[in-house]
Amino acid sequence: MAIIVENINYIYGKGLPEETYALRDVSFTVEEGSFTGIIGHTGSGKSTLIQHLNGLLKPDSGKITVGGCDITSKDTVLRDIRKKVGLVFQYPEYQLFEETVEKDVGYGPKNMGMTEKEIQQRVREALDLVDLPFEEYGSRSPFELSGGQKRRAAIAGVIAMEPEVLILDEPTAGLDPATHRDILDMICRIREQRGTTVIFVSHNMDDIARLCDRVLVMDEGQLVMTGTPAEVFAQSQKLKDIGLGIPEAGELIEAMRRRGAKIEENALFPEEAAEIIGRYFRKQAGTKARRDNTDSTGAGMRRGASAAQETDTEEECTGMEAQNPEGGADGGNETC
Repeated sequence: MAIIVENINYIYGKGLPEETYALRDVSFTVEEGSFTGIIGHTGSGKSTLIQHLNGLLKPDSGKITVGGCDITSKDTVLRDIRKKVGLVFQYPEYQLFEETVEKDVGYGPKNMGMTEKEIQQRVREALDLVDLPFEEYGSRSPFELSGGQKRRAAIAGVIAMEPEVLILDEPTAGLDPATHRDILDMICRIREQRGTTVIFVSHNMDDIARLCDRVLVMDEGQLVMTGTPAEVFAQSQKLKDIGLGIPEAGELIEAMRRRGAKIEENALFPEEAAEIIGRYFRKQAGTKARRDNTDSTGAGMRRGASAAQETDTEEECTGMEAQNPEGGADGGNETC
């Protein structure tokens, strides 16, 4: 399901002296089946933007089309849109409220009017997708789970409604590195198994670079840059000017440039950086070897020329001795 955003504006405190544009003339398209990343510093408009994509907020002007349906129209039933576009807020575990994981995950399907059998199937499938097997976790209280497990259970509650578009606002915020990786693997698995279109908000540039096929950059409510991760992160100075960084691999390459390394390529991933740096040092070693060889050859040629000159001088002296074996009045032999 594609999402088309056309020139939307959203104003906080509209009509009041302190009114502020939270979004200003924002336009972009999210292609069906894509993995789109949204980055920007705190207060840039990221969270406000994604809340427009399933109708939680309505723009003051502009148009948003989801799967061919204009969700900014007064005639649109937003409940139907929210079945198709699932939104997972930052720290979704704070939204857990039922007495068991099963009931919490089944809350959305139940409100969609499904039968008990359908709800059970949805709950089981969703929990399996997030690595919380129903038999082990279904009857447990969500408040007894670890932080990472709560995050999974909350995401499962959205997955259980089988949205065509899954929007995640900082899904790995506050998690330890191992759980961070597990959550990202889970998101990729959901996308692969269900063909879900994913919109992913994050401050982690390495995650954005590795997962996304397109990146939107927000600054002060405006969309200031868009492109593939390679295209966006190649503009490192522009990103830094608005308070953003680039992946660690790219930072390493830039650090080498600042130290004088003539490297034109950019890197998004550690393995790319390792290859580029290795190639650079091999080239440097080859250049040094050629220079050393040239210096050695030059020195050899100079030594050879000197030896040849000495040989010519000795032969000349020998010839003179042969012509005047007793020496001449001018003392030629002694000169030689």
